[in-house]
Amino acid sequence: MENRHLSITAIAWALTLLVSSLVDIVFYELAGSIPAWLLWAKVSLLGFALLLSLLWKPLAALRPYLIMLLAITGLMRLNAWILELPAWRSWQQGQSFAVAALAIQLVEMSIALLLIGLLYLLRGRRQRFFLVRGDLQAQAEPVRLFFQKKPGLLWQFGAIFTLVVIIAQFFMFILPLAPSAETLRRLLPLLLLVVLLAASNGFNEEVTLRSAPISPVYEVVGKGHAIWMAALLFGSAHYIGGIPSSVIGALITSVLGWFFGKCMLDSKGFFWPWLFHSLQDLLLFALLALGAVNG
Repeated sequence: MENRHLSITAIAWALTLLVSSLVDIVFYELAGSIPAWLLWAKVSLLGFALLLSLLWKPLAALRPYLIMLLAITGLMRLNAWILELPAWRSWQQGQSFAVAALAIQLVEMSIALLLIGLLYLLRGRRQRFFLVRGDLQAQAEPVRLFFQKKPGLLWQFGAIFTLVVIIAQFFMFILPLAPSAETLRRLLPLLLLVVLLAASNGFNEEVTLRSAPISPVYEVVGKGHAIWMAALLFGSAHYIGGIPSSVIGALITSVLGWFFGKCMLDSKGFFWPWLFHSLQDLLLFALLALGAVNG
């Protein structure tokens, strides 16, 4: 039984790696572009694995995860295709920062809502895919890397982690710009919009890249594997064109993906990962707004 569990976990990891953006990164770095056939190769691989799950009983436990990976892969490519359309880009260039940013969030929220519908079909109840508040007084499982020996309140762990991230963001992204007092004054009318965008982005990404990939598989491979598989999907997706991007961006967002996934599974809910994600997104959207008022 132990060997079978290890085999299923290894298969889950292999499929996650092969359909993640890691493969895109390899082609991007070696060839300078991502071939169009790669998406169809990923879809075909997942389709073959789904077919195999009907023939090989041990793989059946991964079937909901395979379906969700297929949906995430297809819908994220659809999202990218929409945002890359010449007509969309032309329309965006003629809009204000508020309209353009909210339109992108609307597209991404549509993807999240489609995945929520699929999660209902696969998992049955909201509690089973963490679209509930969760335990606000949940205990955070200790992290050995942080020299923690016993559980502590999740919200305290999350608040400290988030504060460190926000301070790091400030020194990495905001301080080098040295925005003038006049620039900050012009930013003030956009602060409510920045909060709305951060909250919306936090919701969309927690559904798409946390709840959707983690909930169908964590009972099969274990919490730690499920969290890191989702973190890999999240981090690798930032390498090309993400905020932040490149190797550093991918590594940072992978760690953040681990943190948000941990918050979701420790609390068995959506509130803490969504809140901490949204708070960490505030400075990033403020940075985009600064670019808009300076442009």
